Amino acid sequence: MLSFDEVTMLVATVGSGIVGGLCFAFASFIMSSFDDLGPPQAIRAMQSINSGILRSSAMGAWFGTAVIGIVAAMIAENRGLAITAAVLYGMGAVVITGQGNVPLNEELGRVDPDGPGAADAWRRYRIRWGHWNNLRTVLIAASTTFFALAQ
Repeated sequence: MLSFDEVTMLVATVGSGIVGGLCFAFASFIMSSFDDLGPPQAIRAMQSINSGILRSSAMGAWFGTAVIGIVAAMIAENRGLAITAAVLYGMGAVVITGQGNVPLNEELGRVDPDGPGAADAWRRYRIRWGHWNNLRTVLIAASTTFFALAQ
């Protein structure tokens, strides 16, 4: 039977992997698929995702992993790796998302997909949001690695 600290580290590892996978999906094919739809439909799709994700189980995984990662870092035998993992996760999933992606999502939420300037708004959003998403994807993937190594 697994100990509490082993279960905690395992949950942090899996949670980080799930959230990193979600970010990777956006980086690898979701955003480019939206581009294929054209700006009005891309904006509508992203507005819908940005609204829907707040009511989804993804939020539990997103923030629950931050909390469980801190707990894992506090009780881990291999504290250095676990702290590194928790910090990387917090930087990617919480700080980068909150300071980079969320403000851009809020800005896009105010765009009329059929209004003047929608195409330019989408291009600006797509580039800036993509840069932030790529950064958080790398940080969260690294956190998953460190959580796994800390086991």
